[in-house]
Amino acid sequence: MAKPLSYQPLTNFGVNGLNTQNNPSTLDASWLTSADNIVLRESGRISFRKGFKQKVVPSGTAIASMVEHNDEGTNKIFASYGTSIYTIDFTSPNAAFQTSTIDIKHTVSGSSGAWQFVNFNNRLHCFHAGIVPQRYAGASDALERWSSYYKATAINDGSNINNSVTTITADSTLGFPQEGKIKIDSEIISYTGKTPTTFTGCGRGANSTSAATHNDNAAIIIATLPASVTTFDPSCGMGYYGRIWCGGITESKDVVYYSNLLDGDNFLDGDTGLIDLKKVWGTDEIVALAPFYGKLIIFGKENIVIYNSPQTVGDLAVSEVIRGIGCVSRDSVQSIGDDLVFLSATGLRSLLRTTEKENLPLTDLSVNIKDTIIRNIGKSTNVKSVYIESEGIYIMSFVDKNINYVFDFKHITPNEVPRVTTWTFNNDREPASMIDTELYSGLLVGQKDGSIAGYEGYFDTDLAWVDSAASYTNAAISSDISSTWIQMGESLSASILKNMILVLEGGSGAVLGLKWYKDFNITPSTTTSINLKPATGGTTSLWGASSSLYGTTAVTHTHVAATHPSNSTYTPIYGLEEYRTPLSGSAKHLKLNLSISSNGYDTSIQNLSIISKEGKIR
Repeated sequence: MAKPLSYQPLTNFGVNGLNTQNNPSTLDASWLTSADNIVLRESGRISFRKGFKQKVVPSGTAIASMVEHNDEGTNKIFASYGTSIYTIDFTSPNAAFQTSTIDIKHTVSGSSGAWQFVNFNNRLHCFHAGIVPQRYAGASDALERWSSYYKATAINDGSNINNSVTTITADSTLGFPQEGKIKIDSEIISYTGKTPTTFTGCGRGANSTSAATHNDNAAIIIATLPASVTTFDPSCGMGYYGRIWCGGITESKDVVYYSNLLDGDNFLDGDTGLIDLKKVWGTDEIVALAPFYGKLIIFGKENIVIYNSPQTVGDLAVSEVIRGIGCVSRDSVQSIGDDLVFLSATGLRSLLRTTEKENLPLTDLSVNIKDTIIRNIGKSTNVKSVYIESEGIYIMSFVDKNINYVFDFKHITPNEVPRVTTWTFNNDREPASMIDTELYSGLLVGQKDGSIAGYEGYFDTDLAWVDSAASYTNAAISSDISSTWIQMGESLSASILKNMILVLEGGSGAVLGLKWYKDFNITPSTTTSINLKPATGGTTSLWGASSSLYGTTAVTHTHVAATHPSNSTYTPIYGLEEYRTPLSGSAKHLKLNLSISSNGYDTSIQNLSIISKEGKIR
């Protein structure tokens, strides 16, 4: 008697995302061994990531950091690349970097674009390792160094001044307050009045500095930075409880400084102060700072220190010291709901507050891809990240390696960590920075070619500029999905393979590449392809209630002649369809690889089943 056909539905195919840590022969079909350029929908179905559509023409240099800042009632995007910081005009359909006036373009000698931006009291503050912080106060101001945003001047006495004179002649005092403090070389000097060319009532050696002789033409700047520091160049900063906190200066990488209350660039007077971490962690250096539920989190390379009561600096006290785990990348730190995540030397970590305990336990979020993550850390710590709240995903980009890990915090795997997939990009489209914006209403990516792209559509697109008009050049998104080793039938028997049934949603013309491997062989037994030809649908269109992508009728698109020689008209079909492909031979275990190249539609795998028949025991 002939044995009946066996129908094996893989109803949970890939729902747990990527797992490169465990032996694929021990994992069930809910895990994937490759999951590139896909997202896992609410239902668990595998679908394309969206495309990245250029919004700003390329500069040619990677956009290393971005921020959204409200500039006197108008939201703007500030972007840094190379030695410059620009604003971007998003009011036009195809934006360009603004370069015409000094207040929106600033060149900082020695910078590399790797800025950390902090919005504080309607001002934008900018931090970069080895550089004095910069401040932007609004459209009427230039972006300038802390301590010199008032007009700098110089001694004009005709000769040196000694360490006791109380009236100092300058080129000009225009822009300086009527009274205050100035700095010449390393000396802080208070003054009680001024004329157009003099500072009067000078008190020498203020703030515990030493009165000194200064050369004619020596620079005079307003004094707002710590008197004990020769060059105040913190690598990281944040705004928290009415102050700016910053750390990682070259002279003392283990000290956090905090500003005067509601006076973010004054670190000299008032209730300013510092936290000396040598007394807490011994030897380490500051990598990042973060606020967290009324606590101040200080990340070192090998330690984490948690302080209570940052709202009242007089009550600051160490709450907890976590030793042996630190942060390897400032820009990996993100606040995610009631959690704080960061990249350690051993993977992506979580600093999670519990209701039962006062301490903050650590969780390894990358446990399912742990070794892969560690290998990438060893090759590059140029890491950028973003949390997209509307999507519930945290993206961590290894900029130098073109690999981006996408952690889905809305869906947790059986081992209680977020699902993971990967995103990769065509040359020079890789993210070099990322932000979640209100202005754009979603993810913006600063790319390695110097363009800025929005997360939309199902093509990666480039702007082409022809005759002052813009058109788009589309690049397909290529996904790659590999299963674990799926056991077929009884463990002692080989299954005779008959058919694979796929239920796919997508657009007509897309091509699915299919490979299958038998019994742990690294060479595919068969390679085939499926041309998607979905049935005409009624409600499956993206933009209308018909089978047409853009409505009920064909649409004519006019392009720039030099880029697209003729107009194109199409009536695409988008919908759901079942596809059956024959299998051959026999196997105890089967591994599937699916590759799809998009044609502008959200293609997704709705269902997957295998039909086989029990064979002989072998």
